[in-house]
Amino acid sequence: MGRAALIVVVLMTAIYSGVLITMQRRMLDLPRIIQRNQLTKQAESVSDYALRTAVRNSISLGMMAGPGSVVMWTQEFNGFNVQDCQIDSIRYTFVGADDETGANSYRAVSYVSGGAQDQTIQYKAELAFSFPLVVMLNLDYAVHLEMDQPQFNPSANWNHVWDSSDNDNDALFYGNVTTRPMGQGVDGWKCASFGSGGGYIMHAGNESLTMTSNFTIMAFAKIRAGHPAATLVWLPSDTSDPAFTGIVSGPGTVRKQPTGGMWYQSGNMYYRATTVDGSTVTVTAPFTPDGSWPHNKDKWHFFALTYDRGRVKGYINGLPVGEQVNPLFPYYRPNAVRNQGIYLGREYFGAPQAGDPQFKYMYGLMDQVGLVPRTLTDAEIWSYYNLVLNPADIQYIRD
Repeated sequence: MGRAALIVVVLMTAIYSGVLITMQRRMLDLPRIIQRNQLTKQAESVSDYALRTAVRNSISLGMMAGPGSVVMWTQEFNGFNVQDCQIDSIRYTFVGADDETGANSYRAVSYVSGGAQDQTIQYKAELAFSFPLVVMLNLDYAVHLEMDQPQFNPSANWNHVWDSSDNDNDALFYGNVTTRPMGQGVDGWKCASFGSGGGYIMHAGNESLTMTSNFTIMAFAKIRAGHPAATLVWLPSDTSDPAFTGIVSGPGTVRKQPTGGMWYQSGNMYYRATTVDGSTVTVTAPFTPDGSWPHNKDKWHFFALTYDRGRVKGYINGLPVGEQVNPLFPYYRPNAVRNQGIYLGREYFGAPQAGDPQFKYMYGLMDQVGLVPRTLTDAEIWSYYNLVLNPADIQYIRD
């Protein structure tokens, strides 16, 4: 019995020692495991950034591809370091649809590497999505106010409404207008909030903002339910335009009309332009505001007006809702009276005169407001509306 007990003790001691040694080895491996997990998490974050970069590049690639063609190329990076990781390359594949209305396929694969404390990793991720080719619009904005800045504030950094066009047409804000919190915007970020006390955004105008023959104005909005009237975009007529000299109805009347304007009033949306003969061309369409505070469950509505030398067309949520032309359109195509700047959230008639009404202040939210110096087509308006609300149809993401 003594010898058997001794053998058992020796065996148990050996087993216990083996367990302790294994545990000790595993404990010694713990810092390496933690470091590798941290390195992998870093690589995941860097890879996400690389794929977002690839999504931004999808538009330019689509323009290169065109219907029915295939573009494949690899973008190499050298020294693109983020903490302990770096982007090595992004591989792109773009397959254009057979026609301009079909869906196009886009695929991006990111390659990321990392290294720290004698450990290295290779991380690969990819995504694929589809979108219509026609969304790759060359809008060439005269002004584009995306309302994505942190706030409207008189401080040095935020004392203007930032313009994302190439013209640096930052606008000014007045009165009861501010930005709504993150996530309220139509594109998932900020938007402009117009209070009941009257607030507006304006730019006094310059050569890049002057429209006469062809233009498009666009805006996403949530108008407060029950509000009697709300101006979205107003291009005030320039009374110094030589065309005013020959207008029979007189500058005093035309002064109160826009070169181009969109507003809501009493159950209808109005789209109006004023031509050089003094005529106003107006499209009306039924519309019922449905905005309610705090607007986070409201639907965004998209409004657009196109002008083509006497022809006015109105749109709601990407679809045309009416069209009117200047009575002289069959004989000649009249230009619009030259505008002087742009106003958001109210009408503007120049220096106030006796009898001028209140200026139909906006009450609600507005976002992604643009002025384009050409007439967009129906397909372009529809595509823009869908591009902003539904940027892409994600097919898969792998990481």
